[in-house]
Amino acid sequence: MPLAAVLLVLAAAACHTAWNLIFKSQPDRAGVSLGALVIGVLLLSPVLFVYPVREVSMEAWALIILSGIFETAYVILLTAAYHAGDLSLVYPIARGTPALVVVPVSIVLLGEPVTMTGLLGIALVVGGVFGAHLPGRRLVDRSAAADPARAIVLAVLTGLTISAYSLVNKLGVQRVPVPLYAMLVFAVDALLLAIVLRARGTLAWPFTRDRWKPAAAIGVLMMGAYLGVLGAMAVAPLAYVIAAREVSIVFTTLAGVLLLGERATWRRLGGAALIFGGLVAIALSR
Repeated sequence: MPLAAVLLVLAAAACHTAWNLIFKSQPDRAGVSLGALVIGVLLLSPVLFVYPVREVSMEAWALIILSGIFETAYVILLTAAYHAGDLSLVYPIARGTPALVVVPVSIVLLGEPVTMTGLLGIALVVGGVFGAHLPGRRLVDRSAAADPARAIVLAVLTGLTISAYSLVNKLGVQRVPVPLYAMLVFAVDALLLAIVLRARGTLAWPFTRDRWKPAAAIGVLMMGAYLGVLGAMAVAPLAYVIAAREVSIVFTTLAGVLLLGERATWRRLGGAALIFGGLVAIALSR
């Protein structure tokens, strides 16, 4: 995996961890999400002076809209999952599921080359995620979540939407410059989320006194994470990018324990170590 892609993935993982920490603590996650998406669009709007929208093909627009649909579903499901369970339970399962789905699909259908070292790294990542976080006899720290069974189901569904939009995005960045693609997808996300909130009767101005600061922080970090992953997808096999980005689970597990006071277990810490080892193997693969 190219060094540039590794660095982009690490930066994206740090941004992703940070915005999830802020997001988890918000009482109105849906409203803050909408504000964050709008801010992300505004941040990247200057790219329109460099990359005219009229040059985006109909095929690319189809991918942008499809990605927006999947990513809106991701925001809704992630919001529901955080209502049901802890950050250190929901996040690893949601982020780990794509490693099981996207990696084999990208190898078989996209024909991406993967070395034995790369496969070992992917296996370590998958083992670290699910060995540490799948429910065991005590249903993954029953005392640590209000409804762990519901949280696990929602986290898996969230992971499936991540798998779907990751595959779409790999195709999208091959047809549209990364900054323009990111801005357009965020714009579709914001529009669709506003429609969903309107249908629910919960649509409200996202930039009130108590919402604009977390929305701004999340918007900046969310866009940073998105650009980092898209940039990595543009220069490295999707299988490696999806697996390597799970290093964010290491960051989030430690942050959940150290900053949010969530319960640490040897399974979770051991899983984090395996994921980190997998990242090293992927980084060394050629």
